[in-house]
This record gives sequence, structure tokens and C-alpha cells, in this order.
Amino acid sequence: MGDLASRHASGFVAAALALALLATPQAAGAADAGFLGMHVQGMSPETAAALGVKSANGVLVRDVAVGGPSDQAGIKRGDLILKFAGQAIDTFERMIKVAGATRPGQEAKVELLREGKPVTLTMKMGAWTEAWRVGAGAVASHPESGLTLASLTDKLRKGFGLRWGSLGVVVTLVDPDRSDIGLRRGDLIAQVNQDSVWKPDQVIAKYNAAKVAGRKELLLLVERIDGFHYMLLPVR
Repeated sequence: MGDLASRHASGFVAAALALALLATPQAAGAADAGFLGMHVQGMSPETAAALGVKSANGVLVRDVAVGGPSDQAGIKRGDLILKFAGQAIDTFERMIKVAGATRPGQEAKVELLREGKPVTLTMKMGAWTEAWRVGAGAVASHPESGLTLASLTDKLRKGFGLRWGSLGVVVTLVDPDRSDIGLRRGDLIAQVNQDSVWKPDQVIAKYNAAKVAGRKELLLLVERIDGFHYMLLPVR
């Protein structure tokens, strides 16, 4: 049992390293690389055996960004990608290299196995939006709302256990005197009044605009470990 756990653990560590490279355009190979919008994990001999395939080639799709290129192409969680943009995908590193060589607007054929059956799809690469390009963290304290907010960096994503694909502004602190607002540390504000946000200043600007307009509350779409929730933030 211990040996099996060790083998799986080493495989997942390698997967995590490779996934980090697919998480940002810079790490994917070039700042102007195409955006795929998918989260992948490499194969191991044990995984291949579990799936009943002959080799450990390819990468498994763990998740796809809603509305992103992979989603629009029809790629699904659980797909095993074997060939991408004319290149056989034998390892994590190969997928990273091929992904980094793509450009926005480029079309690529994707050959994969889905439930043991071969499927061929065509994906059109997207461009990395500003929300996906967040690198350096921006932090802002907003006494009026009682919140301290931060951009979602990889470090914060890991620290708060936020899923891949989540985009928004992290609540890092809540004034104890404002605990009645319902927000808590680790909440991810994805939208304010139906507009997507990814920088603290965007949330503060929405708050200030609502105050000028005489509105009493802002509608927030907040992501938590148990899913998405609509919440009202009082404007004072």
C-alpha cells in the first residue's frame, strides 16, 4: 500500500509542476502564446493501467475554463489528449512546449480518447485576457466596506485552496466590526453588479460609483468552496 501511494504521490507532484507551466502565458513559452483554457495532468503507468490503455502517453484534462477555447472546441474533463497541433503528446513537457508555440487565432486539431473511443476536435486559440494575466499581486484596504482585497495570484490561489479556473478578487481580511456583511476571509469576488472583476481597484470603483448614485447595496457574485453565491454588500 505504501509503495503504491508513493508512486501516485510522485506522479501528482510532477503533474503539479507541469500544471504551473500551463497556468500563465509567460510560463507556457511566450507572452503572446495562445490561450487554451484547460487544466491538464500527466499520465503514469498506474493511470494507464486503470484506463486500460497500452502506454502512459498523453495528458488528462482535469478542467476547462467556461467559454474558453477548449470549452468551445468541445473538450471535456476526463479526455485523454494524445495529439495536439500535429504533435504527438507523450509527456507533460511536450504539451507545454506545443502549447507555448501556439498563437491567438491559430487553429489546431486535437486527437483524444474519450471513454475509450477516439475523438478529433478543432480548437481555435484565444488571447490571454487581463484577468488571466494576473501576475504581481495588488492589495487594497477599503475601510468604508471593511474589506482588504487582493488580486488572485498563484500564491493566493494555493493559500486559500481556490480552484483552477477561478477568476476574481480575494477577500483577505474583513473588519471584525463589519462581520455582519456576510463576507469572510478567503471569499473570491467574481462579479460586482454582473461585471467581472480581477483587481481590487475595480471593486472599490464599483463601490464608489454606487455611493455617488445613491445606491444602498452592491450585488456580488462570490465563489466559495461550496459553489457560487449572490451576496449584497452594503454601501455606506
